[in-house]
Amino acid sequence: MLVTMTDLFCGAGGSTCGALQVPGVRVVMAANHSRHAINTHQHNHPTTGHDCADISQVVPTRYPRTDILWGSPECTHHTRARGKKRGHGEFDGGLFATDGTDEAAIRSRATMHDIARFAEHHRYRAIIVENVPDARWWGPEEAPGFAFDNWVRSVALWGPYEYRIVYLDSCHAQAAGPGSRSRPDVRHLLAQG
Repeated sequence: MLVTMTDLFCGAGGSTCGALQVPGVRVVMAANHSRHAINTHQHNHPTTGHDCADISQVVPTRYPRTDILWGSPECTHHTRARGKKRGHGEFDGGLFATDGTDEAAIRSRATMHDIARFAEHHRYRAIIVENVPDARWWGPEEAPGFAFDNWVRSVALWGPYEYRIVYLDSCHAQAAGPGSRSRPDVRHLLAQG
C-alpha cells in the first residue's frame, strides 16, 4: 500500500530521509523558504516535488493532497537557547511596552499555525509535527503552555485526530547504540520499555 507524504518546512531533507525508510512511503511534496535547503533536498530527492516559498504565504491548494503531513515549524523563538525568556512573542513588555513588538518572534511562532491551515484544507490521515520541547510552554508568562494547548486543539479540529506528545532527545534515539551524551538511567528506562 502506497502512503503519500508532504514535508512542510523540509529543511535539507532529514525528515524525508527518515520517512523513506518506511516501506510504502512516498514523499510527494517538500517545501521550505530557504533556496539552499530546497536545492539540497532536490539533489537528494529528485523524484519529490519542491517549492521554495514562504509557507505562511502559500495557499494550501497549491500542494497536492497527501496522506500524511510532516511539519517542522521554526523553533528559534520557542527555545531558551537564544538566551532570552520564552513567551508568547507578541510584545516584549506587555501591551503598553515602550520597546514595541518582537516581529521575528511573531513570524517564527506563526509558522506553527501553518500546520492547522494545511490540515483544514487537506484533512490528512495523520500529522506529525516536530519541534523543540520548549514549544510545549508557548504562551504568556502568566499562562505557560496556553498558546500551545490552543494550537493543539486547532489542529485536532480538522481530524478526527488523536494526539500524543512525545519528548525525545536525539542523543537517546540511536538505533546502533547510545547517543553521544547518553545518560545510563534514561537508556535503561528505554530498554525496559
